[in-house]
Order: sequence, then structure tokens, then C-alpha cells
Amino acid sequence: MKKSNFPNPLFQEKMKEAYQARAALSGNKLQITERIFVAGDQEPPKVSTKLIPVERIIEGQKIRHYEVRLEIDGVLLGEHASPPPLLGNPVKERLSIPQVLEYDKLFTSFVPDHLSIEPFPQKIEKPIRRIPKRLSGKTRYNTTIFGTDQRAVFQDTSYPWSAFGRCETNFGPFSGVMVGPRHLLTCNHGIDWTPPPGYAADWLSFTPAYYNGMAPFGSTYATHVYWVQKDNNDGFSNGNEGQYDYVVLVLNDRIGDITGWLGARRYSDSWDGMNTWWHIGYPSDLTSMERPIFQSWFSMNGDDNQDDAHQAIYHQADVFPGQSGGPMFGFWDGEVGPRAVAVQSWQNSQTNGASGGGDLFDLVVRARNEHP
Repeated sequence: MKKSNFPNPLFQEKMKEAYQARAALSGNKLQITERIFVAGDQEPPKVSTKLIPVERIIEGQKIRHYEVRLEIDGVLLGEHASPPPLLGNPVKERLSIPQVLEYDKLFTSFVPDHLSIEPFPQKIEKPIRRIPKRLSGKTRYNTTIFGTDQRAVFQDTSYPWSAFGRCETNFGPFSGVMVGPRHLLTCNHGIDWTPPPGYAADWLSFTPAYYNGMAPFGSTYATHVYWVQKDNNDGFSNGNEGQYDYVVLVLNDRIGDITGWLGARRYSDSWDGMNTWWHIGYPSDLTSMERPIFQSWFSMNGDDNQDDAHQAIYHQADVFPGQSGGPMFGFWDGEVGPRAVAVQSWQNSQTNGASGGGDLFDLVVRARNEHP
């Protein structure tokens, strides 16, 4: 078995010793940003705002929410508007092992003081299943659920669950996670690589902790993308695309300062078979990509015939379309939060595939160094 340069991730029985829940260290009355895009002409639209209190009873308590209403005059109706396309850079030069070890010490996770820490997701909810719990042997289903479905729907904005969220592009919604103050890790095949001339890719928006249309930390959009090899956008994981199905995007805002972020680490084949991994994503079958799910304590197996720098990593965690881009992550003793090692990529009837390796970590390093 290969030896890793890093310690092993934690097993379930060690989590209670290594990670403790804690309350927030400061108040959470902070600023968030929400964006909408409208079409206009040379004379910018005029915007006015109204703030309308909305009182409701939640779990026996009177809660005050606010409707923020924008009234925009001068919009060109019937014309579509979207976030701007992305600039970008392919990354070909690989980091040396000494460089990797040095960056590994720096690119750890981050917890803001205004967030509490919960080692296990809270507010577990009942899923709304679009696939029967017991499958008929005579019927074919578009799913790769192996045995009992282990996924659980949750609603939690404590750390680290605050750092996961929903991406959206021209191809629709999928999943991603913050890996820096303005740095997002997600799947390559969710990116629209057919942008207007002069750009590397078309627009992407991100909403951390997205839940039923709600954006508890606001939302933002990407301005820059880093990749190793572009997906051909045909909807299939062809050839070696499953080895490069990850990108790191630079966001317009430092939204990670209020959500926190995960660290990143190169996957090591020495971890094959260890039941230490977690996954979070937005599936289309349980939640119509409106609520996140998590699954924990499953194993992965890196492809022994592929370069550790970029490899398919096989697993039988339960996945469904929409979970693509959601990270495979683990916890390490002595660290404040988890680290991502791969992202969900593809599935078939025999196995599911994540995508990761050394190149994924190198993309995080490049993006964070060049766009701090």
C-alpha cells in the first residue's frame, strides 16, 4: 500500500474526541449581499427599496423577518440578463512535494467567530422521494443507490455546513463548496465552456447554504476559473474526463469570510478502503435540488492504474444528478474543520465516481495565490 505524506483522516469513533460542538464566539448581525441582473440601456435603471416586516410563529416563538422589496424603473422588459462570463487560466505546471507540504500547512479550514460549530448536521428532515424506497426488480430506475439509501436531508447553517452550497450555470443547478475566502471548488462538467468571445467560460452563480430558495448568507457570482482540462460538455464522462472533473473558481465577493471554508488536500491511495469520508450535495430525486443532503462514513478507492495527480476515485456512496460538484471530504485530528479531497463526478450501475488527485489541490493553490 502506498504511504501518504499526510496523516489519515478520522474514523467515526474518533470524531467525538477530536471535534466538539461550540457556540458562536460573537454576534451574527452582519452584512450580506444579494444580486439580481436586469437589462438596461445607456441610462441606468432607477432603484428604490422598501423594507416590510413579516411576523410569523415558528416553533411557538414569534419571529420577525423582513421582505426587502426592490422597485426598478427603466428595465428593458423581455430581455435576459445574467452574471458576466468568466476569465480563466489552465493549470499545467504541477507543484513539487516540498511545495505541497508547505501549502498544506497554510490552506486549512476557517471558522468565523459568528458561527457555531456542529460536528454533525442538525435539523435532519424527511425527504420527499421521487424514487420508491423499495425498488421493483421489473422496473428500471435512473438512480445509483446501493442497498439502503444513506442520504439525509438537513437544514443547518453552523460551521462547517455553512460552507457548502448550490451552484448554477446555463446547465442548471449543481453542488459546490468554499475552499477559501472567495474560492469555490466544484465539478468541471457543470461549467459552460462555450462563452462569448474573449472569455474562458460562461457565468456561474453560487449560494452558500441554499435551502428552498433561501440564501442565509447572500449569494455571489464567479469572475475567474482555473482548470487542468476542459470537459467537452456533452453530458457524459468520456475518455479521461473523469480524472479532471474539478475546477476552482474565484468569486466576486469574499463570501467565505461569513460562511467559513474547508481546507483542501491531495487524495492518497493509502486511504483506499477507509470508512472516513463524507459528501454533501443537492440531489434532484430527494429534494429537486432545493435542499442539501449529507452522507457520512463511506470508503473510496483511487484508480491504481491512473496517475495520483489526476484520478477517478470510486465509491458506493448514494448519489443522484445534482450532487455533482459536491465535495468528498474528511476530518483530521487537530484541525479546526474538514478538508476536501475530491468532488462527485459520475455514476453508473456498478459504481460511482469522484474526481480528484494532486491537480485539484494545485488549482486551489493557484487560485488563492493569484486572487487572495
